[in-house]
Amino acid sequence: MILSKRTWLIISGIKWLGIGVMLLTKGLRLITSAAEQISVEAPLIKAFQSFAGSRHQSALLIICLGLFIGFIKGRTVLSKTVGRIADRINLHPGSLSLKEAYDQKYWIVIGLMMGLGMMFKFLPISIDIRGGIDVAIGSALINGAMLYFRRIVAPQAKV
Repeated sequence: MILSKRTWLIISGIKWLGIGVMLLTKGLRLITSAAEQISVEAPLIKAFQSFAGSRHQSALLIICLGLFIGFIKGRTVLSKTVGRIADRINLHPGSLSLKEAYDQKYWIVIGLMMGLGMMFKFLPISIDIRGGIDVAIGSALINGAMLYFRRIVAPQAKV
């Protein structure tokens, strides 16, 4: 499958955006579920409840914290990844195949992240912590997707 540079950047951005939205909504669902069910073990909600007031305000604080951490991660760590991939795609002469668009390191990182996400299902982590992690990762991926889309609009811009 040979595609143009612009198409590969669009595909990368849409992929990151889709996964980010999926993780963000999953995380929000987990956190709100933990806040509404008093019988559920939720150590983060209990910890924040001492100064936030209610379980719902604690959940909101966890969501805000996850969004902030995701924003920082997206702007620091993922911006380097987006820049590296976008430069690899843009510096290639002509159209690219899938193998030329992404290097082996990229596929290893994707595989490790997917494996880590699957491990969360089996590890005994409370749902509020899992939700906070999902919100942070989803937020970071959405931020990274926006950086891909910026590269499409202004290819010379550094992210």
